[in-house]
Amino acid sequence: MGSGAVRARYLVYFQYLGTDFNGVAAVRGAQRAVGVQNYLEEAAAKLKSVVPVKFVISSRTDAGVHALSNAAHLDVQRHSGQPPFPPEVLTEALNSHLRHPDIR
Repeated sequence: MGSGAVRARYLVYFQYLGTDFNGVAAVRGAQRAVGVQNYLEEAAAKLKSVVPVKFVISSRTDAGVHALSNAAHLDVQRHSGQPPFPPEVLTEALNSHLRHPDIR
């Protein structure tokens, strides 16, 4: 961790309609297929964490499969002097930055 930076770990629950996705896991590279995790991490990038935010997802789904509830943890490291996000602020921020309407 950097000088005085505070890291907080969060447990998040999310749901999605899987029709448009190649499963929940992130798809890396120049492929057209996209996983739910790609959108979650893109939204989390807007939190301006000191280090990139990665979602550690508890279970996987295949392409086209929906999930009523899934869980993941993520670490957000804020700059020195900034307190951790309250859980409700993190939830609101992630939801507002998600670019796909089928993930919440």
